[in-house]
Amino acid sequence: MGDEPPLIFSSFSRKLAAVILFVLLFSLITLVIVWYSGSLATLDEEFKNRQNLTDQILKQSVIWIDRGISLYELQYIPSLEQAMDIYHTAYENSGGDIAKINLSALKEQVDAQLEGTYDFYLVHADGQVVKSTFVEDIGLDFKMWPKFYSVVSAIRENGTFVPDRMVRGYAKNAPIRKFAYMGTSDRRYLLEISRSFDRLLPYASGASYKELINNLPDLNQDIRSIELYNSRYELVSKYPEPAANEQPNAETLSKIIRTFADNTNYEETDPVTGDIIRYTHLPISDSESPSASEMFLAARTVYSTDDRDHKKLTLTLIFGGFLLLTAIIAAGGAFAASRYLSRPIDRIVEDIQHIADGDLDHRIRPTGSSEFNTIEKAINSLVTSLKGTINNLKMREEELLEELGKRWKAEENYRRLFESAHEAIFILKDTRIESCNNAATHLIGMNMKEIIGKELFEFSPPTQPDGRDSKEASREIIRRVTQGDLSIIEWDFMKKDGKILNTQAQCSAILSGDEILVMIIFRDVTELLEMRKREITAISQIEENLVRLAAINDQIRNPLASITILNELQGGDYEEKIFEQIKTIDALINEVDKNFVKTDKVRLFLTKHYGIHPITPKEEKGKSPAHR
Repeated sequence: MGDEPPLIFSSFSRKLAAVILFVLLFSLITLVIVWYSGSLATLDEEFKNRQNLTDQILKQSVIWIDRGISLYELQYIPSLEQAMDIYHTAYENSGGDIAKINLSALKEQVDAQLEGTYDFYLVHADGQVVKSTFVEDIGLDFKMWPKFYSVVSAIRENGTFVPDRMVRGYAKNAPIRKFAYMGTSDRRYLLEISRSFDRLLPYASGASYKELINNLPDLNQDIRSIELYNSRYELVSKYPEPAANEQPNAETLSKIIRTFADNTNYEETDPVTGDIIRYTHLPISDSESPSASEMFLAARTVYSTDDRDHKKLTLTLIFGGFLLLTAIIAAGGAFAASRYLSRPIDRIVEDIQHIADGDLDHRIRPTGSSEFNTIEKAINSLVTSLKGTINNLKMREEELLEELGKRWKAEENYRRLFESAHEAIFILKDTRIESCNNAATHLIGMNMKEIIGKELFEFSPPTQPDGRDSKEASREIIRRVTQGDLSIIEWDFMKKDGKILNTQAQCSAILSGDEILVMIIFRDVTELLEMRKREITAISQIEENLVRLAAINDQIRNPLASITILNELQGGDYEEKIFEQIKTIDALINEVDKNFVKTDKVRLFLTKHYGIHPITPKEEKGKSPAHR
């Protein structure tokens, strides 16, 4: 190892220079990113500011144009006021009786006197036009427009003369009219007059709106098109000039209607072109005229995003070029630094790989750099410790494998014992059967699938030997077993064919992990009970026979004694023979007595040593049908 050339990377100053290089590159990239992000935000902000400025110009220009129109309309107010005086005088002369007012004659008089086309309207206090020389407006109800109705009702109450703006009114296909209103002195009616015109606005005003929207694109190069709409949703003016018979589409009209209805501005983005479309509500400053709201306008302005997007693309290309240049510089610096730093690290990695391949006796070679000495020592120390740990783990692994082998063998023996047991074994979790052996399936005549997951009472008759409901009894047994209060039970099963099986069972609670299970081992005692029943029946029969034999003995001995006495009294040739026969009969009766004693001793032996007792009538009545 001493013959190897000295490593290049032995000076901390060179390492520090590499770090400084990377810090500078990182700083430059950060500055460029900040500049790029800020430039994009500035472009978006300038784009938005130009839109807002355009909206402000539109709003202020509409107000100025409307003020010019208002000044233009002032010239017609004196004639309307004269016409209203004539109308008011006619109403006063009628004494408030509107039937006496001839509006047609009044119209002819005023048209001739004031040289114009005038119409007269009489509006009731409830807002309905009851008489008019403009037939289409008869029956018109101002309450359909609550705000307007509120204004004219106030005029009717005040009785003052109020001129209105030049509008079309609410009748369909009505001419352009300038209205004026005045309340009657009795406040019952509103006097309304109008003067008709050929145009809504003077030619100069129309030119003003057109000139306005034609000049705005010079102020904002982003504008692609502008459309102005009046309160009747009619196109007033458009830039660029609309084609012949060009009409706005339904979608545009719906959004214009929304703008008027909400009295607000909103914008959207065209999903196809990416253009920004702004809908701007343009109110006027006139707040006194009843119909001022009809002079409001709405603008639909389409802003092109091409210029902004082009500038963003240019910025992106500049940013990308600088990043590429920075990446090249960084790559060169990183390559040189990696050459400087990686050589000792590569050697350490190579040594670590040897160790990772299993050669724990391999040691980290010295790199010649003081900065890596600690790492080398730490890794060598780690390997030594790891080697010891691995040896310990291998020993522990062998011990665990041996322990697991014993456990597996024990579990296998338990499983074989469980499966081969002759008695039926059920394992219950909560109240349901979780497992059982083959003997359990033979006991109740069902397969595993039919048993697992069900409860004991589902394979039992409705009641148990003690008279309890099977369902309640099974759950009570499980509860008591888990509490340690019960270990042996008697239980009846019912097979598919309805046959009752009498069993005795041993119960115990077992712990499986964190769960408490119940194991019940059932033994079929049906035949045992039947045999015991037969034994009890036999004992009962024996006792009954003993009783009968005792009775027969008495019944025979008493007549036999009488026969003996009579034979002695009568005497005769047959006395001896009769006496011999009496002795023979007496000997037979004595033999019966001896057998009676032997039989009674057998009964007492069975009763004492085998617990066989005859069933009393009371016990017979208390037995369940399954045990009789």
